[in-house]
Amino acid sequence: MNVFGENLQFYRKQKSMTQEQLAEQLEVSRQTVSKWEAGASYPEMEKILQLCSVFSCDMDTLLRKDAAALETADSQGYAQHMEKRRRGIAFGVAFLMLGAAATQILEGFQKPEQISNMVFLSMAVVSVLAFVVLGLEHSVYQKNHPFIPDFYTDKEKAEFEEKFPRRIAAGIGLILIGLLIGMNGEDLPLREGMQEEFYYGVFLLLAAIGVSIIVYMGLGKEKYEIDAYNKESSPSKREVNKAVSVWCGCIMLLATILFLVAGLVFELWRICWVVYPVGGLLCGIAALVLNAKKG
Repeated sequence: MNVFGENLQFYRKQKSMTQEQLAEQLEVSRQTVSKWEAGASYPEMEKILQLCSVFSCDMDTLLRKDAAALETADSQGYAQHMEKRRRGIAFGVAFLMLGAAATQILEGFQKPEQISNMVFLSMAVVSVLAFVVLGLEHSVYQKNHPFIPDFYTDKEKAEFEEKFPRRIAAGIGLILIGLLIGMNGEDLPLREGMQEEFYYGVFLLLAAIGVSIIVYMGLGKEKYEIDAYNKESSPSKREVNKAVSVWCGCIMLLATILFLVAGLVFELWRICWVVYPVGGLLCGIAALVLNAKKG
């Protein structure tokens, strides 16, 4: 059996497709597919492109490489890259929210406002820089590796799917517990010299942990969806992602300027941190609009 025939049979069985089912998708006879797999004949270029689309593979792998070997090994460092990105984004989200929590806790202990504001601003800067670096690294990786064979086993995917609901529930639970504490801060005991802002800080602290868990698990789910990665890495999709990055960078830069102006000029440090979650919301809207236009 030739390389193409072996790869075709491997991909077909991986998708749990019969020769008849594949033939129906390609609008050819079952005998034609059988001949391709046996090496008795070869498909036309149009059919090869259709096969690449059906099996989410590139033409070079389908025609010349050992698809089975590639599918069982992470030859391009995908898992390491995606895990680094996953941890980095979860850290950035948590660190930004922890900055807001630290501000409220310090105010609860009646520390000088300048100290709490400096703590928040420093942590916000670290978070934003982390997002920028991770975004640029991912863009470069996608450009250098536009196609990744799906090397994860069914067992690995099943194990993650088993953990996913419990971890998400734990994250939501922490947020709700924090919300309960924050809403009842006025009625909870306070030591001498403390204010109720302390409990708002506790709420933000628990929310930061809960949100980071949700983000971490969500990106973990994305890691296993290699077909979606391959689509995202197409030239047209990379163009959209680049536009999203530019808009989000401008939005977060503007948010930082507003934060500094509101704090330094108008001394609104207590509430001006809200520009960052609003900026994040605007980034989400920008991404939806740009993707909708491209679609």
